[in-house]
Amino acid sequence: MPNILRYYPYKLQFVQELLPHDFETRHLFSLQFLARLEVDPEWPGNILWTDEAHFHLDGSVNNQNCRIWETDNPHSTLRVPLHSPKVTVWCGFSASFILCPYFFEELGAGGPVTCSITGQRYASLLRNKIIPDLQARQCLSRIIFMQDGAPPHITRCDTDVLKHHFTEERVISRQFRHLWPPRSPDLTPCEFWL
Repeated sequence: MPNILRYYPYKLQFVQELLPHDFETRHLFSLQFLARLEVDPEWPGNILWTDEAHFHLDGSVNNQNCRIWETDNPHSTLRVPLHSPKVTVWCGFSASFILCPYFFEELGAGGPVTCSITGQRYASLLRNKIIPDLQARQCLSRIIFMQDGAPPHITRCDTDVLKHHFTEERVISRQFRHLWPPRSPDLTPCEFWL
């Protein structure tokens, strides 16, 4: 088809919807980031960029990236369970190190079981894994902690832990002085490198 008819397969690309106010918020965040960079060129190197992701364990194919080239429609299907087994993994990285992986799981009757991320589980991860790892690296006092505005990240227990260890000045997140713009996964390096 590409050679004779000049037809090519195209697939819609899904992107995060931005609301009218989001453009201004993203622009202001970018200006603040650039202003901080002018004052302290080392500042971005101290940011710990963080995010979590789900990985399905049954070999599910991401059909957004799958193409089948045939002369006739093969009517191919792939049966997948409605709720496939998966793991949820948290990762953070800075210019000088990677802090990961941390798995959100609990012990069940048959061993570890993936669990959903709640404010309490996220606060436990901060207190019991992330903070001690940063202390062991002797960098807690200079790290700027970045997280998106997912609801489990901004519960009272989470913000208290972050304020205690990083102060209001060294957190980039929703409900902090340095506001992470909503609906902006494209601004974080985690989306490109993890």
